[in-house]
Amino acid sequence: MFQLLKRLLTPLLILAILITLLNTKDRFGYEEIDVKTNQVIGTSELATPLFSLRRTPELLTSPLATQQLQEQLSELNKLLPETSCFSIAVNDESLYNYQEEIPLNPGGSQKVITAYAALKQMGSDYQYETIISADRETDDDGNLLSSDLYVFGGGDPLIRTDAFMELLPESFSDIRTSADEMADLTVGMNILFIQGAVVVNESRYDEERTIAGWGQELKESANIGSLSASLLDAGFDGLKQNYSQQRGEDPSPLVPSINPARSFAANFDDLLEERGVIILRGAKEINNVDQGSLVELLSVKSPTLEQVVKQMLNNDDDVTAEMILKEIGKSRTGQGSTGGGLVSIPEILSANDLPDSGLLLIDGSGLSTENQATCKIFQGILQDSEYGETLKEALPLVGSEGIVSDILMETPFDLNLVAHSYFRNGRGALVGIYTTPSGIDVYLSYLSNFNIEEGSEITHQAFLVGLSQALNDYTGGQPLEGMGPITVSD
Repeated sequence: MFQLLKRLLTPLLILAILITLLNTKDRFGYEEIDVKTNQVIGTSELATPLFSLRRTPELLTSPLATQQLQEQLSELNKLLPETSCFSIAVNDESLYNYQEEIPLNPGGSQKVITAYAALKQMGSDYQYETIISADRETDDDGNLLSSDLYVFGGGDPLIRTDAFMELLPESFSDIRTSADEMADLTVGMNILFIQGAVVVNESRYDEERTIAGWGQELKESANIGSLSASLLDAGFDGLKQNYSQQRGEDPSPLVPSINPARSFAANFDDLLEERGVIILRGAKEINNVDQGSLVELLSVKSPTLEQVVKQMLNNDDDVTAEMILKEIGKSRTGQGSTGGGLVSIPEILSANDLPDSGLLLIDGSGLSTENQATCKIFQGILQDSEYGETLKEALPLVGSEGIVSDILMETPFDLNLVAHSYFRNGRGALVGIYTTPSGIDVYLSYLSNFNIEEGSEITHQAFLVGLSQALNDYTGGQPLEGMGPITVSD
């Protein structure tokens, strides 16, 4: 309150000083001012006095615009349950916050925290690497004699086939590591005959297929594929049948692989055979193989982490989020596990002067209803000096891309807000950056946990529509119409 009064009274104090100066005659060398015409006697072509509030419009418009915004947001507060928070900031200055430090469940928007921690830990240029090796190189005829073909998974969450990508909506990101191109590259290494088998190794991470902290219902819900350091098609089965059951007007849900590494081996075997490679033995999964004793034939790198994060946020990809969490753990603790990642994220936030109070993490995707975070954490992440801009580029555009392609259309947010938005089972969130008509970037974080009741989604939607209108009206201290100097015409 004191800061607001200070900002409102400052222009009045300046006005009083200016009036005093204007009433003082030429003792300081000012030219005489004609009070009747409000113009300087001489050659000036401006009708506005040198000392005029028209020449400092931001002194008046900035606090008034902020006050107007705060009043509108206070009214919007009344729509929300007490278990809500939201925070608005411009240029590192907080314009409004409501309960920004209370812990709430962020739903899928928790992926913003996972993305930030990964960028900080591994860097935006980090790439996953899948290594293909054998006991020996092929002979001149392309024969890999007395040897298996080994695939060492590097944790890449985006190795996906053409057939799987066809299942995604058109608005979703198609960033991936192409499994079909991986098979082409393998054949391109003159591998035409494999006397052994395709063998996949997943030892980079643990062999936990799901998240230990999830309840049994969530574990069995098939919302997420099985996890593995060697992952194909997000840990789901169905490539053998070209995902025929997942196509059509009434598609069946995807089925998580019982053994994703073995599934990878079998499907990669099929991709090679489609390209004419002869393989004598059945595909399998083996982890007790010394990679250093083998001959490396091929290294396949993923898109950069910056692109992987973009795919995850655009598509609200739960599998990618959980896989990234394991890699954070591997990089920071040496343990490629969910637990290693969960321990690391609060440390990363704290090391970068971001609050970790109110943070409770069960997973990396936000599927657990036990996760907790605060609006203050999200605001700090969005405004991070190193990776804030990276996240801005990674977040999908409302009304156009990914999970936000069909929400808040025909509102000011449409095509002007990049954000992760979420509403499911009474958990609502919006985390992103809105660009106003005057070009101001407004950082906003909103979380709300409703009781599961009819109408909660309508309330969530009404709040976001009202928020878009309030922010659209915010001038941010830019000169209002008519506040500029008046020019005398000839």
